[in-house]
Amino acid sequence: MLSKEHYKDDMVYITQLTRHILSLLGIWPIYNRSKSTGDKFWKNFLISLCNILLYCVLIPGLLFWLIEKRTRVRVQTMPLLIFVIMACSKYSTLIYRETNIRRCLMHIEEDYKTAINEKTRATMLESAKIGRRLVTLCAIFMYTSGLSFRLVLPFARGKIVTAQNITIKPLPCPAYFIVFDVQVSPVYELIFALQVLSGLITYSITTGLCGLAAVFVMHACGQLKILVTLMKNLVEEQWQEKQEVNRKLATMVQHQIRIRSFLQLVENTLQQACLLELFGCTTIVCLLGYFIIMEWENSNLIAMCSYFSSLISMMINMFMFCYTGEQLTVQAEKVARTSCMLEWYRLPNKEARGIVLVVIMSNLPLKITAGKIMDLSLKTYGDVVKTAVTYFNMLLKVTD
Repeated sequence: MLSKEHYKDDMVYITQLTRHILSLLGIWPIYNRSKSTGDKFWKNFLISLCNILLYCVLIPGLLFWLIEKRTRVRVQTMPLLIFVIMACSKYSTLIYRETNIRRCLMHIEEDYKTAINEKTRATMLESAKIGRRLVTLCAIFMYTSGLSFRLVLPFARGKIVTAQNITIKPLPCPAYFIVFDVQVSPVYELIFALQVLSGLITYSITTGLCGLAAVFVMHACGQLKILVTLMKNLVEEQWQEKQEVNRKLATMVQHQIRIRSFLQLVENTLQQACLLELFGCTTIVCLLGYFIIMEWENSNLIAMCSYFSSLISMMINMFMFCYTGEQLTVQAEKVARTSCMLEWYRLPNKEARGIVLVVIMSNLPLKITAGKIMDLSLKTYGDVVKTAVTYFNMLLKVTD
């Protein structure tokens, strides 16, 4: 017999890392209790602080890019600007979709709360563990590569001495400030720290988005596994009473409808952010590959390793989103196969007719898309990688 409070511990377990990250960003919704005035104030404070840190890098970076005349320097600035623009856009999207995120979490909590037995709960937790591993892996690569990019790369470049014998200390992110000289201490140290903190915010936004996708989609995968079990149990007895068949059939149909409504809600919540992630990462991967070749020619091993770690991080980040979508497709296909293999002839005649609609619904594809433009799948991941390589080759030919 399950404990009445088991679902609370389960929710803490499956959302642990994602909850901590999004809480620091001020976008983790409070869904299990009423908001107090202090909660609202703290939430608005965190959102305002994160936006200030993001735009403290974005605006000076755009000004630098506009006034810079050297083409190569402008190209080197583009990945950073694209990544920050992506982070600002994804952050705004997540704030705007907070109500939908809350509804998704309430839906998941309700599923754990109404788990009828230990086997059902174990099935859901098994899928949730995969989501936890995906989020942890994404966080490790994102923070490691990101911090190396913002802390190691500036020192790898070294100080620059101009023709006027002026020493320029590099910043993690190129920036132009109109009202003050950033090279003067302690202004330089303050800006350096702000840019590193801003980097932590951008990496947290990406990791948090990946966490939401993993938690939501892998929960749907667990529900699809339970649906397969319900289908098999429908005709498990050689002889069943009419009332028992109708009860099992009603439970199965309700479960199927609930899964589809949940996935529609997840789609509406994450599709814009996923589209930004895939398009932005494709562009950044293309540019990072070009920079690795350039640093190889310059024999700058530290800079090359920093760019390479960022490239791997972007590739893994895209893979996480596509992998979760692929898992959903695989489980949906298992449901479709199971529905077609049901031994309907073992059921009473009238009840067997109800299987027809179940089979039709089961064979309708279940997918998560990026902006309703592309499916999140391993095939899409391969297409994205090929696109990035194509544009990388074009960039090399243009710059030669």
